[in-house]
Amino acid sequence: MTPPGYALTPGFLSEAEADALLASLLYETPWERHVFRLYGRALPMPRQIAWVGERPYAYSGLVHPPAPWPPSLAALLPRLQAACGQPFNGALLNRYDGGQDSMGWHTDDDHAPLALGGLASLSLGATRRLLVRPRGGGPSTPIELPHGSLLWMSPESQQHTQHALPKTARPVGVRVNVTWRWVGEG
Repeated sequence: MTPPGYALTPGFLSEAEADALLASLLYETPWERHVFRLYGRALPMPRQIAWVGERPYAYSGLVHPPAPWPPSLAALLPRLQAACGQPFNGALLNRYDGGQDSMGWHTDDDHAPLALGGLASLSLGATRRLLVRPRGGGPSTPIELPHGSLLWMSPESQQHTQHALPKTARPVGVRVNVTWRWVGEG
């Protein structure tokens, strides 16, 4: 069961569609691994990322310039917008090469008006567990994200909860997550 404001659609893409999209994104995406400074130490980001979209996207001191949609994502955009009932003008791609690649607790509430603040998170490759908790802490709810699944996160979910993709000791293969969003001007 998903927390309020979250909806999981396993099999949003068929296995063949998900396999083809994963292969395309792994091959065609100009992946980047940024380095952050924390208490004077240089630390590599624990995943690789790429941004595609019509506007620049900035977070955690990084600014990603507008980048053209890969044909495979551009072709999927109308289907995704129809399923979610919201337009999207950009997507953040995250590549996790194994269980030690991760994403800490965060919200994605800083770039869109509330009406367009929903996120569509498409999972490709290895199944990973997303954790969701109340903003500010508290018990977490796990959501398993299998290959080809779509997780909708409502605009309100970003105001009331945080989510994370923690490290795991179990062996897992590569996973690509495409988080579709609306980035406003400014």
